Amino acid sequence: MIVAHLGPATGRQGGPAGYLAQLAAAMAAPGTVAHTVLLPPPASPSVTSKGGASAILTTLRRLRRTWLGDPPVYRPAMDDLAREDGPVAVQFDEVWAAMQADAAVSIAQAREARADLWFAHDAPTAEAALATRRPGQRVCLLAHNPMPLALYIAWCWGVPEAQWEDVAALPDVRRGLARERAVMAAVDQVVVPSMEAAAELTRVDPALGTVMHGAATLLTGAAGPARLQPRASVAALRETRGLPIGVPVGLFIGNAQPYRGLDLLLKALDALPPDAPDGVVAVAGCPADALPFHPRLRALGPVADVMDLLAAVDFVINVNRFSLFDLSTIEALQASRPLLLSPTGGNLTFASLGAGCTLAATNSPPAIAEGLARFFAMDDATRVLMGLRSRGCYESHLTPEHLRARHLALYDATLAGARW
Repeated sequence: MIVAHLGPATGRQGGPAGYLAQLAAAMAAPGTVAHTVLLPPPASPSVTSKGGASAILTTLRRLRRTWLGDPPVYRPAMDDLAREDGPVAVQFDEVWAAMQADAAVSIAQAREARADLWFAHDAPTAEAALATRRPGQRVCLLAHNPMPLALYIAWCWGVPEAQWEDVAALPDVRRGLARERAVMAAVDQVVVPSMEAAAELTRVDPALGTVMHGAATLLTGAAGPARLQPRASVAALRETRGLPIGVPVGLFIGNAQPYRGLDLLLKALDALPPDAPDGVVAVAGCPADALPFHPRLRALGPVADVMDLLAAVDFVINVNRFSLFDLSTIEALQASRPLLLSPTGGNLTFASLGAGCTLAATNSPPAIAEGLARFFAMDDATRVLMGLRSRGCYESHLTPEHLRARHLALYDATLAGARW
């Protein structure tokens, strides 16, 4: 059987591109593969900018945020967003078309190879695949986004300060939800990492309940990049990053989009009582000057040496408002790190798989603050034991070998005509 994966060029990042890069590496490992598996080409190496804000400018921007709050930026008015065929519709249609264009090479590859099974990695690509497939060719949709695309565009890039429920009620968002729902209903199979992850989509669009009831599950597997300084001590790794030695350090790694919950984490730092145990939170991924100053906060900015950074901290924080099944959390398990997690979507799956984690009671600043205080007060031996549980969870469920085996088993089942 010929299997074609449809999506953007592969690369080490989140979403479909990162998943496809992990799958490409897993399929390239030695071993017999009974099927021909086609994957999108790798992305071209990015051009590294020689510019960047100076340390002084970064400090001034952070001081401004500390004293004055976030700088004013243009946001479309909710009244404008509430117009039918307004700016949300324009942005949604442009992004939908761009995602189809990004997958055009892989779709052409599938057509030329006369692939039997097509795996689209987002709804726009699945729609394009349905329009071009030949009779007998099956199209499946493997979900990656923790929420429907229309909500993601309007909320994260339009009005991130708004409540997601208000954004989801906008007419153009509802139109986008209907389009994505129609694609999910039309494909031969929807695939999700877990049913807890599927619940994230139905939380926004309850009408997806029927589709998700018939969804298949395919747990993700991944491996982080090799460490750049594998022999460096924790003290040395912390010193180069300005992290304190001898004090518990938690790590949030990700962007500041509202679904990631960084704002909740910052409020949680303020909610810690004055007598809370010593400890700091390092934030990596978003620009350092996007964060205020706080005695318990260390802004690291974008990082390239993720696995070295994970080796330098005591625990990892994921307080997503919406969570499918983050590759970055899998890397934290690989690095034997305990986790403080929001009780949301795929985070619940990590807990059920036996990861060394603490689930916050709710995804709120007081509950997150309580979780932080618990980790700050925790003795080293307990954190180490939790880290060993995380590593055991990774080795038992989430390696690239697991990802490869699950995909091959799914292809075998399809060839045999079995239901997934």
